[in-house]
Amino acid sequence: MNDLPSVKCFSLICYRRINNYDEKILPLLHRMTYLEKLTLYLSIENRGRFIDNSHIQNEILLYMPRLHSFTFYISTYDDTDDLFRYVPNQDIQRIVTNNGYQQCMANIIKYNSSRQAVESTTEKALEQ
Repeated sequence: MNDLPSVKCFSLICYRRINNYDEKILPLLHRMTYLEKLTLYLSIENRGRFIDNSHIQNEILLYMPRLHSFTFYISTYDDTDDLFRYVPNQDIQRIVTNNGYQQCMANIIKYNSSRQAVESTTEKALEQ
């Protein structure tokens, strides 16, 4: 697919849980190489892994060298018991703050034995 050079600002807000993040949203974001401002509000369901620092860096920021503002809220819901067992809350906060983010909040929420979520709200003023 072709790049979208005229897109400088993009906001994607989805209040329903989505199952096709890797197949639909990531390829679209990868096409926005000239993006300067990005806002994402996503609830991702049954992905098998949550959106962590490595994913944000390698699958989003790497493709957007001109990005100077990135605001996101991403929840990952999964039916797998083991998905978040070994990720302490402070590790998620450390991941985000070590990357230069400001106004970080991260929580691991366990609704019951089969439903869990990682929620992050973060804003980053990227250096130009």
